[in-house]
Amino acid sequence: MHFDYAQCKQKGSAVLLLLVGLLIIGITGFFIFRPAKLLPQESKAPVKTTAPLLQSPVYTNQSLGFEFKYSKELTVKEDSEEEFNKRGNGDYRKNFKGYVGYEPGLLLGAVAVLDQNNTFDKSPLSVWVFENPDNLSVDKWFDKYWYYPFVWGVFDYTSKGHIVMDQEATISGQLAKYKIVSYQPGSPKLMYIAKNQKMYLFRIIGEDGDKILSTLKFLK
Repeated sequence: MHFDYAQCKQKGSAVLLLLVGLLIIGITGFFIFRPAKLLPQESKAPVKTTAPLLQSPVYTNQSLGFEFKYSKELTVKEDSEEEFNKRGNGDYRKNFKGYVGYEPGLLLGAVAVLDQNNTFDKSPLSVWVFENPDNLSVDKWFDKYWYYPFVWGVFDYTSKGHIVMDQEATISGQLAKYKIVSYQPGSPKLMYIAKNQKMYLFRIIGEDGDKILSTLKFLK
């Protein structure tokens, strides 16, 4: 029997090539047809949008020479001695003159910032502006008029001493002097500022009053 080595080698090579080809086809098919692996997607937090802050209302009074900001929950109302007298059921200017012998300073105008209770007696901020033609200092004005119309009528220094201004502050670049009157409702801060032949009397109650006062600006 004759063994053909060359022919056998050729057949063996063909089989080997066939096996290699089948292996390549199998591997290729495995990667092509296998189920796709889903990659985890990066979770993104929703973008937070911040609502724009509403600008606080601004009250401006050109004739009295000031402006301030206040919370939208509050209300600004212009006041007068007539309205003050109605609320107190009296004539305070007349009473002052009858008691002291002269009238208080001439009122140019008044403004009050009211909270939801809408009561002037406990308003966070009240501003009364008087004529001051002689340019009296706040101390001399206090000596004549106390804190009219809120506190007045105490003559001797011993009795008057408990309401004498004993603290200072700077408001819109102006020196202010004040006293905290703890025996009145809300422990109001009564403050004077002299400017441009006017005397400004502030009554500040509570945190809301202080916040409003911090925004006050005098107009040129």
